[in-house]
This record gives sequence, C-alpha cells and structure tokens, in this order.
Amino acid sequence: MVEFQVENMTCGSCANVISKSIKTIDPNVQVSVDVVSQTVRVDSILPENKLASLIEECGYPVSTSTVVER
Repeated sequence: MVEFQVENMTCGSCANVISKSIKTIDPNVQVSVDVVSQTVRVDSILPENKLASLIEECGYPVSTSTVVER
C-alpha cells in the first residue's frame, strides 16, 4: 500500500475524481482518500510512479509518497 500526500484536494468531488481515475486502470484497487489530511492511500498492483501520474493527471500534485505496511 502506498500513501500519497496530495495538494489542492478540497472536497468530496476531488476524492471521487482521483478514485475513479485509478479504478479505471485497476478495477480491483482499494483507494482511500482523506480530504482533510490531503492523503490518498492506494492498495494496487500498479507501480507507485504510475499511481502518482494518475493522480497528477487529475490536476492534483503529489508532494510525497510513502510505502505503508498493510
């Protein structure tokens, strides 16, 4: 599982856009978005850099990423 620190997320719509984008590429993914802490946790078979790219393509810059124990 990877946790991304994501800038400029301010509402539930932001969370939905990011979740849908990742689920389009990996339908079996588990995505948890916390708008208050501006974090996105993803459990996916996709590589970390691909996940970061998907988030950034939605218009939300990724400032850091951390591998988190499951």
